[in-house]
Amino acid sequence: MSVFASLHTSSQAMMTQSHVMERISGNVANVNTTGYKSFDAHLQDSINHVTTNGAFLTVGAVDVRHTDAQGVIQSTGRDLDVAINGQGYFITNPAFDGTGTQHFTRNGATSSRVAEDGNAYLTTLDGQFFMGWGADADGVVDTTQPLAPIQINNVEGLPGEPTTEITYAANVDANATGGHTFETRVWSNPDANGENDPYALVMTWTPGALGSNTWTVGYSVRAPDGTTTALADTTTVTFDGLGQVTAPAEDVALTIPFADGTNTAVTLDLSGMTQYGDTGFQEHYQESNGFPEGNLAGVTFDAFGRLLAQYSNGEARVLSQLAVADFPAPQNLVDAGSTMFTYDVDAGVPDIYAVDGTLGRTTIIPGSLEGSTVDIAHEFTTMITTQKAYSSSATVYRSSDEMIQIAADLKR
Repeated sequence: MSVFASLHTSSQAMMTQSHVMERISGNVANVNTTGYKSFDAHLQDSINHVTTNGAFLTVGAVDVRHTDAQGVIQSTGRDLDVAINGQGYFITNPAFDGTGTQHFTRNGATSSRVAEDGNAYLTTLDGQFFMGWGADADGVVDTTQPLAPIQINNVEGLPGEPTTEITYAANVDANATGGHTFETRVWSNPDANGENDPYALVMTWTPGALGSNTWTVGYSVRAPDGTTTALADTTTVTFDGLGQVTAPAEDVALTIPFADGTNTAVTLDLSGMTQYGDTGFQEHYQESNGFPEGNLAGVTFDAFGRLLAQYSNGEARVLSQLAVADFPAPQNLVDAGSTMFTYDVDAGVPDIYAVDGTLGRTTIIPGSLEGSTVDIAHEFTTMITTQKAYSSSATVYRSSDEMIQIAADLKR
């Protein structure tokens, strides 16, 4: 190799090592950046220049972005922060109508923004809209619909619902000679304002002849003001020798009257009743589907990326669901800065889906964020190696320069 060739080779090597140092400094600067994916600058041989004597090689850098690496997930305590555990990216768009360039990110730090329609929507910290699908009135999300921004202020109070199904389970004393009453709550039909009242369905259990394993159940309804209305219905309940219900085989159908003149049909499931002699009368559990009017208590995400409205009556409703995109080759996404990426055909055809619990590749962690993938120990180790390589290249460059100067002086 000629002296001039060594100048070319060493100068190219210094530029390469300088580029590596830039990548290292960028990684170190983003060690605490949410969702940041670290760069590696790999070294490879490259042609420096070609002469009649042959091709002279030097070293070049190839940047590799580990976009599919998993960062450590840390809790933030903020209900609307989300992190992806596993594969995939959140989908964002800078345009409210979805006409902007789609971006993909693992940074689930959220904010809100008022859009053109006057409503507030979930956004990234730099204002891009998180995209997903809205839910219908029953909380069902249709993922075949086009992606749309996630609205977060479209929630009002939840009107009450009347009770139509009750499951009641308790033990009746097999040795009892007298009756016993159990009761369960029944919510009335809501009025025009969505408000409803709590009533009580009182069940009076009267034993048959001792050893007959038969009971007669009578019913009455107690209104909120304490007045009681007896129902004409009665039910005969029988047990086998093991204390399990044998009849009725089907749910009991009752009509519950309310003070405003309305009524509701209720089915009562008594299949969980038991008859044992050593535990006395004891309630096991009761469940019903009615509930009172509730005020909005807050909104939060669940483990499927569904935005839930939580109400003061303990109920929750699905409002929308975040979309997740995955790629066959995510390392080929284009770096758009600010932990964002844009699509490139080399990344493969995107799979856009909603996390539903059956796909083991992705889980949404609410109230958390994914940290940077930068390994600070690795970065400092690489920095030391790079500095030594740069110093060696600089030494070769100085030596070549000195040799040229000496040759020039000899000529003079």
